Amino acid sequence: MNRIWWIGISIIIVFILSIMTLGCIKKPAVEVSGIALRDVSLTGTTVDVGLVINNTNPIGATLDKITYDVYLVNGEQVFLGHGEKVEKIHIRANGQTTVTMPTEISNTGIISALYLGISGKERPKLKVVGSVSLNLKLFSIEVPFEETVAI
Repeated sequence: MNRIWWIGISIIIVFILSIMTLGCIKKPAVEVSGIALRDVSLTGTTVDVGLVINNTNPIGATLDKITYDVYLVNGEQVFLGHGEKVEKIHIRANGQTTVTMPTEISNTGIISALYLGISGKERPKLKVVGSVSLNLKLFSIEVPFEETVAI
């Protein structure tokens, strides 16, 4: 009887601490830190999409998955490419973690962007839309992000 009592008390304490911790945990913020040209070939262009994950929580997290799409924006959205990374990346507690994702995009979209830039009508913009899956030890959350960057 004594052992069952201690197990019951332990479960209640863990449950109460979990609820208290959940109230203190904030959703980390994800931003696109930049898009840089890496490589150009006849079949495609590779750009590095930089993401900054700002975790203001007192506990670290593990990034399980990143998925995103890249669009050219020039009045309308033109799909350029898709990026996905399924890898365990440690996210610091009370800090920022930067992740760089090489992404293959369509040369057709790049040609349109260059034409817009040369014609002087407007600077072409790339839009990155996606989400990251974070494991915060007690639970997992999906954090969406969206940013448009002039190139």
